[in-house]
Amino acid sequence: MTVNTDVVIIGAGPAGLTAARNLAKSDIEYMLIDRSENPGERKPCGGFIPSSTIKRFSVPRIEGQHQINTARIKFPGKELISIHFDESLGMNVGRGALGKALYNEIPDIETHSLLGASVERIETDAESCRVIAMKDGNETILESKLIIDSSGANPVSQRFIPLRERISNSQMGYGLQYHIKVNRNLDSSNTFLYGNQFSPRGYCWIFPRGNIAVVGTGGLVKNVRDNERRTHEYLDTLLNEVEPFKSELAGGAIIKKDSALMPLCGVMRPSFGKRILLAGDAAGHCSPISGEGIHYSMVGGQCAAMTARDCIKRASFSDNVLSNYEKKWIKEMGSDLKWGLWLQKKLMRPGSGKTSGWSSSGFIDSEKSQKIIAEMLMGQRSVRSAILAVAPGYLKAKFAR
Repeated sequence: MTVNTDVVIIGAGPAGLTAARNLAKSDIEYMLIDRSENPGERKPCGGFIPSSTIKRFSVPRIEGQHQINTARIKFPGKELISIHFDESLGMNVGRGALGKALYNEIPDIETHSLLGASVERIETDAESCRVIAMKDGNETILESKLIIDSSGANPVSQRFIPLRERISNSQMGYGLQYHIKVNRNLDSSNTFLYGNQFSPRGYCWIFPRGNIAVVGTGGLVKNVRDNERRTHEYLDTLLNEVEPFKSELAGGAIIKKDSALMPLCGVMRPSFGKRILLAGDAAGHCSPISGEGIHYSMVGGQCAAMTARDCIKRASFSDNVLSNYEKKWIKEMGSDLKWGLWLQKKLMRPGSGKTSGWSSSGFIDSEKSQKIIAEMLMGQRSVRSAILAVAPGYLKAKFAR
């Protein structure tokens, strides 16, 4: 079977679904492909959505959403601190529930999607694109004018039409999570634990969702591979030996384990070419300092849809025209990705467990600084503004060298 459309979207994560929603609003024909029958259900993710993202993208109510108003942070050599906010910081959600909610918000989505299908081949030339997909042994050929690939950190289109270098192990993150079910509803705080006690030079997180806590740890793939401890040992130690988390999650049952790769590479170019736009993790749209990707993926998906709409109206798909996409998303989030990478390198340096880049940088010496860092981690403040507010002298010294 052959289907003709304007845009093929590969991947029904936040980037792909946001792109589809915006194309539908613009009356642009599209087809959305995902290997899962239920978008997002198998995607490992902490699941935090900042309040600013909810407002900007009119995110609908999500089944099981868990409001967050407190950030708990532990830096190496420091006590665990709890920073409460009077307003909601956002919500934790299951990725399957998020995918279902975003999917159902798109008008007539069923006739524009091919779920449970794998991409077997991608071809593009000066005139068009072809995506060959397979579902239940049946082949579908999708012919389009443009492709938006939002299929993950190692995008499927790269196997057939490479646009960029593969992200190296020193810029790719790895995270392992336990989903722990307890017999009570958990509080409204997201927890960030830094230092070699909790991760291989990354950080550990505890994100509650109803009576389930998502407990994860990770770091750059290179550091994970070079580390003597296996990643799961950090989580096992946390749950069995470290207070107050041992007591808070006592009696809980691990109902699921998952892991994922995260691009922690800052601004990655190119993100376009040969009638293809990369969006979401495929384009490195992920915070290098926290691994948060939902917000950045939705921004990337929106920018990709806007560019696709303009290309179709102009009937022009040259790389020169497609370059407007990269300009759009860099303007929207390039600063966060750039400075997030700078901060990652400064603050994730090795230490003894009692010291690290966090504890020796001067970034965390006051309650004001700690609150600013919490605002950054929870998506309430840009990375650049946090750096300037917390350590302007430190930043000026860096530029002076």
